[in-house]
Amino acid sequence: MKSTQKIIYRLLVAGLATGLVSCEQGFEEINQPYKDASVATTSVPGLFNGLAKNITNEDNTLYVSLFYPLTNQQAVQNTLAPYLNYTSSLWNSYYPSLYNYKALIRKIDEQENPALFDNVRHMATILIASKTLHMLDYYGDIPYSQAASADQGVEYYRPAYDNQVDIYKSVLADLKVAVDGVGMAANQTSIGASESFLQNDFDAWKKFANALRLRYAVRLYDKEQALASEIITDVIGGNKPLPNNQNPASLLKDNYGFWPMSVSPAIVTERQWYTFRERSVSRLRLGTNMWNQMSSSDDKDGTGIYDPRCYVFFQTNNADEWIAQPHDGSSTDGGDPYNGSLTARQPIGEDPDNRYSTFNFYLAYDQWYFPYLIITEADVHFLKAEIYQRGMGIAQNTTLAKQEYEAGITASVDFWYAYAQNSQAWGVKPTPPTDAEMEAFLTNPDVAYDGSNNADALTKIATQAWIATLFEPAEAWAIVRRTGLTPLAPGTTRSTIYKLPYPDAERINNNANWMAVTGGAEAPEQTATKVYWMP
Repeated sequence: MKSTQKIIYRLLVAGLATGLVSCEQGFEEINQPYKDASVATTSVPGLFNGLAKNITNEDNTLYVSLFYPLTNQQAVQNTLAPYLNYTSSLWNSYYPSLYNYKALIRKIDEQENPALFDNVRHMATILIASKTLHMLDYYGDIPYSQAASADQGVEYYRPAYDNQVDIYKSVLADLKVAVDGVGMAANQTSIGASESFLQNDFDAWKKFANALRLRYAVRLYDKEQALASEIITDVIGGNKPLPNNQNPASLLKDNYGFWPMSVSPAIVTERQWYTFRERSVSRLRLGTNMWNQMSSSDDKDGTGIYDPRCYVFFQTNNADEWIAQPHDGSSTDGGDPYNGSLTARQPIGEDPDNRYSTFNFYLAYDQWYFPYLIITEADVHFLKAEIYQRGMGIAQNTTLAKQEYEAGITASVDFWYAYAQNSQAWGVKPTPPTDAEMEAFLTNPDVAYDGSNNADALTKIATQAWIATLFEPAEAWAIVRRTGLTPLAPGTTRSTIYKLPYPDAERINNNANWMAVTGGAEAPEQTATKVYWMP
């Protein structure tokens, strides 16, 4: 294993000195293309499939220890866990993918007729763009143009850090080329089942790329208004394909991410289940901050619940009561609702230390179908709601803003109920809300939209986008940092952790470039530096 790690570092030279990830948790297959080179894995299909399988920069332990507390979404031990132990995992996930991507492009360029692989090139560009944009949101400046190229010469052994603004612009330009080109060329080479992300559905690829473009147009709007407006005008004004009218039988075509059973071959993953049942980082509970956005009262029988997602996301405590855990650190919970030996929640009355409502057991246990999401139909509707409400790049239209806001809520509800219905892990499937229940939800005073009150409208868009991204923790963190409008529980304040610190291996193996970007700042100081798009 040590020799393998040395080879990886020589190839990537981006701080990978101690291994690929902190904990693979069932993803050995995903690492195959860059761990064990062979004829199959270095082919165009093999490299593409490796890139597709590793599409998300995931570390659930980091989410639990850092992102959930930062976003005030859940009560998680009420304090930050020692998250610095895990911050390099996203770095170590990204750079093997960047190497895969560059190797794939070189492999295409080596073909007798590279133009026959244009679709593969464009799809791969969309995949790496998604991962790169996330990396910028996490870290700010990163090695990019010179990174993952050490096999091309010694001058790339210690890559310089590129300015995040330049990378954002470059990646968004690449996305435009890719979305305009994918599916357009004739006589293309098919990679068949190795296209395990969207199964060669080019309309879905266009939707995914346009959704990403729209997300970053909104994110960058206040700093790069001309660029952002150009993207918004192109996507919305040009009526370009976007996720809409999802089909519950094929959720992955409008809700993009890693679906374990959709890749080839299918993967059973323990990463979600591992995190929930691991005592040192677990004890995830329904917190008062989220509860206050889903229920109009603290009635223990749940009569105040108006958001139907509550029944998918959470469950009652050991006494079969709805009780949220305070965010202020005043109370703890020692229950064990996610005992690893169980295949259903512990029976009511048999877990006396579990005093607070927990995440739904079936959601935590789902190792087969639970999605690790990048961007969803609901996310896109909320982006469009903000665009119309603010008049970002197009004329302000509060009527359309309300339509998109309500479409976002509805898409989120429909998605999570369809997910639960489709998943084999759910032994007890929740009943979808009726039309009357959805109408009551949308007209609840805490949810109802009034575009004439701009401040209230933008707060409600941010709040509902924040709820919809409960299982997109990195995106929830971006919403919190960008808007400053998401809910706060009483007794809590906004975090001043604005980015992730660079891995310690960068200080050791790429010191000069690390010093140039950090000034020698220690990890806690690094986290206080805002990423470019933050106000």
